[in-house]
Amino acid sequence: MKRRPLFGLFLLLMILPVSLGCEDELDSLRLRSEENEAYFTENSKEAARRFASIMRNKEEGYERFKIVHISDCHLSSWSSSNNYLLPINLTQSIRFANRPELEINSIVCTGDFISNGEKSDVKDYLRSFVANFYLDNHVPSFICTGNHDSNCIDYIQGSFLHKNELNQLLLTAYRNVSDHPAGQNYYYSDIHNPQGGTIRFIALDMLDQPGDAYNTMYYASFSQAQVDWFSQVALKEGMTPEHSVIILSHYPFQRHDAGARTYLCDGDYINSWNMIPEIVEAFRTHSSLSKAYPNQLDASQSIQVDVDYSASSGEFVCYLGGHAHCNAYFNVLGLENASKDLPPQRMILCTNQAPSEIGTVYNRVQRKEDSASSNAFCLYAVDTREKRIYVTYFGAYKPVGATDQPESYSISYY
Repeated sequence: MKRRPLFGLFLLLMILPVSLGCEDELDSLRLRSEENEAYFTENSKEAARRFASIMRNKEEGYERFKIVHISDCHLSSWSSSNNYLLPINLTQSIRFANRPELEINSIVCTGDFISNGEKSDVKDYLRSFVANFYLDNHVPSFICTGNHDSNCIDYIQGSFLHKNELNQLLLTAYRNVSDHPAGQNYYYSDIHNPQGGTIRFIALDMLDQPGDAYNTMYYASFSQAQVDWFSQVALKEGMTPEHSVIILSHYPFQRHDAGARTYLCDGDYINSWNMIPEIVEAFRTHSSLSKAYPNQLDASQSIQVDVDYSASSGEFVCYLGGHAHCNAYFNVLGLENASKDLPPQRMILCTNQAPSEIGTVYNRVQRKEDSASSNAFCLYAVDTREKRIYVTYFGAYKPVGATDQPESYSISYY
């Protein structure tokens, strides 16, 4: 991984102002972190054992592409295990991902880096996330925005973080990307696959609007420019038959359902939810797509897609996301151009990292502070020869009331 000179020092200088004047609270958090070390050791041992069973193809002797997936960290001033002054769970995930014997190929965080509050406070939360996510981290690492990250709260005037502010806080200081349009919060990056070929991560920005017209706490916004870049550049530029694509997007790609019959029960897409998946379906089937996707809040702002993948190459693996505060995977159904010859697209969701953030509907994973269940994230091994994704966990993963929950499983994607 390429780093800018003195990058570690730069991050320390970013986070230093956060700590000044908070020494008593920091002392308490440091003590808690020390006491929590036994739980980290226990979780690391169990997660490494589980991961050892899926991280390589033992019959043919090759390493799979290994991913640590965290989501919904929700750094704040009140979280016990992800307090922005010392985010214990976040730093644990980075420590685990950097264990040399695991040879992790990438770590991703799929949004909701922070909880919400006064604008000056949440800027400190974001600075802390960036500092702790990248400092002492030698694994290629990628993020995508979540609905909380723009701090779009109705009752706090002037709280909103505009696109350029998020760009400066999240992506200006550190970029390990192959293509990043200037000033934007979406990008792609190519990473060597130990099985041969390349894994392409595409990070989408669900907060993409020039001003503050939309309440992005509840509505995912993709601009025409981002959709053009996604369809014409990210899924085409430099793409070879040896490319395998993984897309990072916070919201589940499902139809909104207030009754929680889908994982998108408390949020929606401004343009049709199936816009991105239908572009991906055209990519998967090497076909064309010409379609207008209406804007449900402003009829004059539809998004037009015109793309032809008939001469393109590469394969789609899956989407990685969060938001629902539970571990899950599902088939992306309801596409007008769905292939009859391929299995449905897959999306995998990672639970919230800290138990302080209780989901309003899901939050199914059993959690308890000051225990081995206080931290939770996902571990994947992608096998591009078998066309399968192997899944296991660090820390908490068993849903409330579950009598039989496997500690690992696999999903076919092609």
